[in-house]
This record gives sequence, structure tokens and C-alpha cells, in this order.
Amino acid sequence: MLDLTQSYFALFDLPVRFEVDDQNVAQRYRALQKQLHPDRHAAGNPQEQRLAVQYSAFVNEAYETLRNPLRRAIYMLAQQGYDRDVLSSRQVDGGFLIQQMDLREKLESVSGLVDPEPVLDHILTEIGADSAQLMSQLASGLAAEDYEISATAVLKLQYLDKLRAEAEQMESWLLEG
Repeated sequence: MLDLTQSYFALFDLPVRFEVDDQNVAQRYRALQKQLHPDRHAAGNPQEQRLAVQYSAFVNEAYETLRNPLRRAIYMLAQQGYDRDVLSSRQVDGGFLIQQMDLREKLESVSGLVDPEPVLDHILTEIGADSAQLMSQLASGLAAEDYEISATAVLKLQYLDKLRAEAEQMESWLLEG
């Protein structure tokens, strides 16, 4: 029987640290799904079937969290008392916010340009560089158990992720148009 209160790291037999072996995570996921997938329990009674669905959903959520660095960091911080409410109530430094507003303005102006691709590429490159720097800060902060630095890095990464998604959506729109 699976313990739905155990940590995702324990479920996947991983040490609790930010860096994970993606191949290990994928192998463990396949093994867990092979054992717990609802189709394997289709002949069981309704309670067994319901538990199989719950277990499978828990394994899926753990897998999606562990394989995504930002989700993994948010999960790790939540385990230390930094839940979503705590993270969202944090302040981000003004310089970072101004940089985000500048990038957002550039992104909004892209559709009116004759040749928008170089500007969009520059925006995506800048977002990528900033994200890489913050991921490094995040990994260092979590390794040192400095959750304040880690929480700030996560918050900034969430801003960048949202901006990246908007830039990629703009890119798709430009390619279609």
C-alpha cells in the first residue's frame, strides 16, 4: 500500500536535493506506474479501483513535480514552510521589476515591427540567460539550506516563466501569421 503522505523524494527513492537524475526519475516513474496503474486493478473491487486511481494520480503529480526544476524547487520550499501564499507575498527588488517591465514593453511592440524575429530572439535569449543565472542561485540556495535566497529566486523565475510563455506564444503567432 502506498503512503500518500510521503514526500515525492521518498516515493522516488531520491535524496532530498534540488539536483536530480532525470533518467532515474523516469525509470522509477515507469516502475511505479507499472505496479500501480488503474488498469492493473480493473478487476478489483470498487475500493481497490479508487485507490489505484488515487495512487496513480499521486505518482503522476510527484513525477511532474520532480522532473520540472521550478516545480521541484517550489515543492522543496513548501516542505520548509514556504508555501505558495508565503512565496506570493514576497517582494521582488525594484531593479528586477523594471527589467521585467522593459522586456514586457519590448514584447508588446514586437507585433508592430517589420522584422520582429531578431527582437523576439533577443528577448528570449535575455530571458534564458536570466533564468539560468537564477536557477544557479536557486540550486546554491537550496543546497546551503538558505531558503530566503531560494524563495526569492523562485519568485523571479515565476515572473520569467510567465514572460517566456508569452514570448513563445508571440513567436507561434508570428509564425502562423
